[in-house]
Amino acid sequence: MDLKVRNLSVRLGQVRAVSGVTLSVREGETVAIFGANGSGKTTLLKAIAGLVPISEGRVTYHGEDITFLPAHERVARGVHYVSDRARVALRMTVRENLDVGGYLRTSAQRQAARDRVYDLFPILKEKAVELAGILSGGERQMLVIGRALMGNPSLLLFDEPFLGLSYEVKDRILEVIEGSLKGRTTILLAEHDLGAARRVLDRYCIFLNGVMIHLAGGSEITDEEKLRAVFRRFYQYGNHGSGGKR
Repeated sequence: MDLKVRNLSVRLGQVRAVSGVTLSVREGETVAIFGANGSGKTTLLKAIAGLVPISEGRVTYHGEDITFLPAHERVARGVHYVSDRARVALRMTVRENLDVGGYLRTSAQRQAARDRVYDLFPILKEKAVELAGILSGGERQMLVIGRALMGNPSLLLFDEPFLGLSYEVKDRILEVIEGSLKGRTTILLAEHDLGAARRVLDRYCIFLNGVMIHLAGGSEITDEEKLRAVFRRFYQYGNHGSGGKR
C-alpha cells in the first residue's frame, strides 16, 4: 500500500473532528471521500498533509512513518494538499506562482514541469506574464493545481477542487485527472459532487461526524443506481452537518 492511515484521530479544540479512521490507498489509486460539511473530510486530508496535529494513530507513506513530520518535509516526499480555498500570490505573475510550486527542483526541472502544466492548462500559458490577481476563480483553481503539479507530487490530497466552478473548468480539471494523473499519482479526493468524482474514483468512503461509516468499490461504483441508492440512504440520516468546514 502507498498510503496507510491507522486509527487516526484529530481534536480541534474541544471537538473530536476525526475519530479512529483507518484507510489504505494503493499506489496510483483514486479514493473519494464524501460527507456533509463538518463530517471530517477536510481535517483528514490536512492531518495527512501535516497541516493539523494528529491526536492519535499513525500515517505511513511508502512505508515511512510520517505522523509527526512537518508539512514541508511531507511536500519534499511528494505529499501535496490542494484546496479550493488555497491562495495564490495575487501580485505575482502566473509563471512566478507556478515556480513557487517547484522551489525544490532544479531550473531545468522547473522548466519541464512548467511546460507540462501549460500543456494541461493552456490558459495559464496564455496568461503566464499576467498578475494572478486578475484571473477568474476557475483560472485561479487551475493555477493552484498547476502549482502543486510543479512539485512532481506522488500523492495529491484534493479538498473539494470542483466547488463553485463552471462546467467547463470542472470538465478540464477532470480531464487532467483522467488523462494525466489517474493510475500514475495516488489521489485522495474530498468532494460533494458525486457526478464529477464518479468519473475518476476507484473506491470511495463516506464520513459522518468524523467517523468513516462506509467504504466501497467495485460494483458500487460501476452500477450507478446502486451507488445512488447508497447515497440516498446516507443523506436520509447523515447530511445535516453544521455548515462549517471540518
